[in-house]
Amino acid sequence: MPKVGETTLKGQSGKEYTLNAYTGDMEFNDFIPGVYVISAVQDGAEKYIFIGETDNIHPLLKAHPEQAKFDAANYNRISFYKNASREVRTAIMEDLKPVLKLA
Repeated sequence: MPKVGETTLKGQSGKEYTLNAYTGDMEFNDFIPGVYVISAVQDGAEKYIFIGETDNIHPLLKAHPEQAKFDAANYNRISFYKNASREVRTAIMEDLKPVLKLA
C-alpha cells in the first residue's frame, strides 16, 4: 500500500517532524525502525490515538498489544517517521506525546 501523504507534527519543543502517512491497513516491510502514530481521520480532522517507537514496525503492528484500543477508536491512519536510533526515537516520542492529546 503506498503512502497517502505526509503529516507534519510540531513537538512541545517547537521542532517539527514530517511523518509519512499510510492507511490503517498498511503492511510494512521487516526491520524498519521508527516512531509511529496511530490516528483516526474523519471529515478532515485527525484524532491521535497512540504514539510509540520500535526497532521493527512490521511484526509490532501485526500483533500490537493496543490493537483493541485502535479498533475501538476506528483508526484508519498510521504515520511513520523512520529513524534507526532508539535514543532519537524516544526523544521524538517524548517531544510529541504532550501535544498530540491522545484519545
